[in-house]
Amino acid sequence: MKITYIHHSCFSVELDNSILLFDYFKGKLPDFDKSKKLYVFSSHSHHDHFSNSIFKLEKIYKDVTYILSDDIKTSKSKNIKFIGANEKLILDNMEIETLESSDLGVAFIIKIENKTIYHAGDLNWWHWEGENSPEENKFAENKFKDAIDKIKGRNIDLAFIPLDTRQGEQYYLGFDYFMRNTNTKLAFPMHFWDDYSLSKTFKNSKYALDYKDKIFDIEFENQTFHI
Repeated sequence: MKITYIHHSCFSVELDNSILLFDYFKGKLPDFDKSKKLYVFSSHSHHDHFSNSIFKLEKIYKDVTYILSDDIKTSKSKNIKFIGANEKLILDNMEIETLESSDLGVAFIIKIENKTIYHAGDLNWWHWEGENSPEENKFAENKFKDAIDKIKGRNIDLAFIPLDTRQGEQYYLGFDYFMRNTNTKLAFPMHFWDDYSLSKTFKNSKYALDYKDKIFDIEFENQTFHI
């Protein structure tokens, strides 16, 4: 697999026969192999996860399919498949499963070319100290855990997981819970708002001690990783 970090929560994953593009809204896209099928995923309608600019890809690539969370309101392409939370979809040789986000939209679990790939979207343990009440934080915690517990122990080859600097000392909660409750081989942090130091801070922390070698450091946009 060739993984490219594009911006914020946007990554592309290039496999032997397919390319997956997640949550694009801005940034420089790689020059994808035009002989491969392109699948474009958008986890929800927030401006930092979705843009109508993705539909311009149809002018460049002949074989594009969009898989969009059903909270996204658009009809700009006939090649759209909408999907809701806790649903499954078989598309070509790909199996797609969703989890309900703890914010908006869905998280994706994709089986394709003998790989299982997870993209969280905004599914995260959103704890806002001093901003939300204890009851609100507990509700958000339970909603996140309920979703992840549905895939407890699942084998995942590649995961893209929020690590959000805005959460202060609670930044690690969702990433840590996901790693401890799934059998994930490799993980990329995302949604870190250009704070490239956060993944190193996390890897060197006591929280990630058991799985720090599975986490990739992202240092700049359009950085590529060959796995």
